[in-house]
Amino acid sequence: MRVSFDVPEPMARYVDLSDRSYLLRVQELMMFELVRRGKLSFGKAAEILGIGKIQFITDLGQLGLPYFDQSAQEVWEDAATAEFPPRSSTA
Repeated sequence: MRVSFDVPEPMARYVDLSDRSYLLRVQELMMFELVRRGKLSFGKAAEILGIGKIQFITDLGQLGLPYFDQSAQEVWEDAATAEFPPRSSTA
């Protein structure tokens, strides 16, 4: 399927549509936005792009886009309140 959209003239001067890696980046950004909105999982987005999930996550990381949406402080708070080992739900 082909999708087209308008871009401002000044932006278009910098876009190299013949560069396959550039087009892949644009597609990855589109997929990331769908993941961020809860429309797709990272795995499904990677599958649609035809790349592995780890590659997709790595590529997004190189663009400065996070896989985790928690701050470092939130991670530390979660770790401080976690039970190790977790209690069994059958006990």
